[in-house]
Amino acid sequence: MSRILSHLGALRCVEAAARHQSYTRAAGELSVSQAAVSQQIRQVEDLLGVKLFLRRGRNMVPTAKGKELAAQLGAGFQAIVDGVNRIQTEPLAGTLNITTTQSMATMLLMPNLWKFHQRHPEIPLRVTVSAELEDLRHSDIDIAIRFGFLEPSELHQKILFEDARVPLCSPQLLEHVDLSSPENLRDCWLVDADYRTGYGWRAWLERAGLDIPDDEIKWLQVSNMDVALSVVMSGHGIFLGSPTLSKQSVRAGTLVQPFPQHIEGGTRYNLLYDGASPRVERIRAFESWLLELVRET
Repeated sequence: MSRILSHLGALRCVEAAARHQSYTRAAGELSVSQAAVSQQIRQVEDLLGVKLFLRRGRNMVPTAKGKELAAQLGAGFQAIVDGVNRIQTEPLAGTLNITTTQSMATMLLMPNLWKFHQRHPEIPLRVTVSAELEDLRHSDIDIAIRFGFLEPSELHQKILFEDARVPLCSPQLLEHVDLSSPENLRDCWLVDADYRTGYGWRAWLERAGLDIPDDEIKWLQVSNMDVALSVVMSGHGIFLGSPTLSKQSVRAGTLVQPFPQHIEGGTRYNLLYDGASPRVERIRAFESWLLELVRET
């Protein structure tokens, strides 16, 4: 067998450094020093007789041969991981780590987790709230539930639901603002969560037959739907949200949909996980339950 296999540690440094374009970040991932990564890569370069990286500013950019080698190494290391996972698949029982957005956690997931626990008491759940898309292949997160229209990837992706957008506010707002007519939206804050073009308040106002100039509207721009939900739940303003997520909140009286007009197709939630995860059996148990919950909702 090729003697290069005696340098597997150094080859890991090559693959990580090419992926991060940084010896420092590669060292952080591999839990070694930056100097160790640099030395290991020099050993591989000397052994192969080719230059694998060039410095450009603060980045270490792989050469053409460096990119080719890193791509082959990445595929090879993933094949090793997949092979080990296939013989080390964990049983159904065990902890499952889930990350999701604040709005999904607050409005749909947390109020219904008791149902999952009833069905699978052997699977304790740990739920964290985050707006970031974690690296599900290299972290302890098993499942991510994310808002938006995602690009295809090597991860397993399942669309949980696509939904309309409807106006939502708290009952407290109705105590101060007369929302018997959409015309009265001039009197409250319209919370704009940076929606996709054609799916925000302007599109909704057009759908409602309103042409209100910008200077007659009180706009509140926020970064995402999670922040919009927090603003509205505190009694300030009205936002465009998902009727699927808000159904239980509307039933409980913590949210109100004051107008029937809606925008079709503006909301999508996705479930993502690594299909080669050793915890795939319990992941699929949760996926099956969540899809059933969405259908019921």
